Formats: sequence, C-alpha cells, structure tokens
Amino acid sequence: MIRLSKRTDYGLMAMRHLAFLPRGDYRSAREIAAEYRIPPALTAKLLQRLARRGLVASHHGTKGGYQIARPPSQITLWDVIEAIEGPVGLTECLHASRGECPQTETCTVKRPLLTVHRKIAEVLERTTIGDL
Repeated sequence: MIRLSKRTDYGLMAMRHLAFLPRGDYRSAREIAAEYRIPPALTAKLLQRLARRGLVASHHGTKGGYQIARPPSQITLWDVIEAIEGPVGLTECLHASRGECPQTETCTVKRPLLTVHRKIAEVLERTTIGDL
C-alpha cells in the first residue's frame, strides 16, 4: 500500500494551519503541536525542514513563530512531501541516486510503475495547500 508517513501527515496539518492564519500572524511550533496533539519536538523539526525548503518563514522573538512563506495556492503537496521525506519514488529503482538495479535487464514492471509514479506525482503537483 502506498501511504504517507505520520511525519508527512503532521507537516501537511501544520502547513494548512499556517496557510489560513491572518496575514502577518505567526504561530509557534508549540502552539501548532498543542492544537493538533502532535509531539512538540517533532513539530519543531518538521517546521525547520519546511523553513529550509522555503515553504515557511520563521520569526524569532517573543511574538515569533512560523508563517507560510508563499501563498497557499503556490505550495503543492509534492513540495511539502519532498521537504519532509526527501526524494519521492514509488519504487527503489526510480531513484537514480541509489545505483544500478540488478534486475535492469529482466525487469518487466519498471516502465508501468514509472507511469503510475508520474500520475501520482501529477496529482500531488496540482494539489496545493490552499486546496486542503
């Protein structure tokens, strides 16, 4: 079964939360964690990853926290998933960085699975945080 990790679920929840804040408002990782009953340390790590990818912006200080870095309509589910999980592929052989597959010569499923992967990617790239 294809499924997203709990970390990705939490990251998407945090992104949606930030997307619907009034402009200029910030929320701390602790506030988001409390709202959705997510472990605070994990929430902080996820928000840091999202910040490194330019999906959220952080502001330090007593009224600091995080806010979405771009309009929700410009951040896709694919963006968030890759920020949290790293390169996404339906199967191991779709990751070129993992080296040559020993079944390359005899594999009969790579091409069809690549087609499925592309279709899933298209949906994730078309669906934005604003759509959630």
